Amino acid sequence: MPRSTVSAWTCDYDACPICTAPERDEMSMLRCAILTLLDQGRWMAGDDIPLPDILSAGGDYLNRLRGAGDGIPVPATEHWAWLEAELRLVVARAAGLDAVSTLDPRIDDALTTAARLPERRLVDLLDLAAEQFAELNKQPRAA
Repeated sequence: MPRSTVSAWTCDYDACPICTAPERDEMSMLRCAILTLLDQGRWMAGDDIPLPDILSAGGDYLNRLRGAGDGIPVPATEHWAWLEAELRLVVARAAGLDAVSTLDPRIDDALTTAARLPERRLVDLLDLAAEQFAELNKQPRAA
């Protein structure tokens, strides 16, 4: 069955009920940032940017996107390493690795294999990662 070309849940920061909630916590913002990076990764894959580059420097990338005027969720700088590790784990899980932590040495192998995929399959992988991540981190219903 063909995968959707639209991510399961794309955070639109200005309209996102998580990012705009006054009681928003840092973990909620990080979840939105992961989904934003997965969505942006689809475009990067289309521009032949290698998977390791898509999965690295996520916080810096979001920060530069925010500077372009888009309402982008940008976690605090001290959370950027966590963001990158979580993004790697999400994609590794979508590639078939049932990892328990980001320290699992099989993650690098799974990502190396995934990095060799043609563009369309890489986009499918990022879509699957977004779907799985969104399922594990359900968006709250708007009141």
